[in-house]
Amino acid sequence: MNRPVARGPRSSPAATFGRALAQERQRQAKSMNTLAQIAGTQASEISRLERGLRDPRLSTMVRVAEALDVSLSGMVDEIG
Repeated sequence: MNRPVARGPRSSPAATFGRALAQERQRQAKSMNTLAQIAGTQASEISRLERGLRDPRLSTMVRVAEALDVSLSGMVDEIG
């Protein structure tokens, strides 16, 4: 199933989540492949999320946050 591509400015919710995701993943020194495996998705999807190219589903955001062992709200609050 194709998800909509985020086309908004870098301050869009997708971009904000992407920046938070990239920052936390790098802080934990996890590769995209490792995170994707833990979260049950593909590394290419992690890449698109980090670049703000996709509007992530809530379920995806929760799975990724859980894979990083952080709360979704806390992860985004640090950026916002």
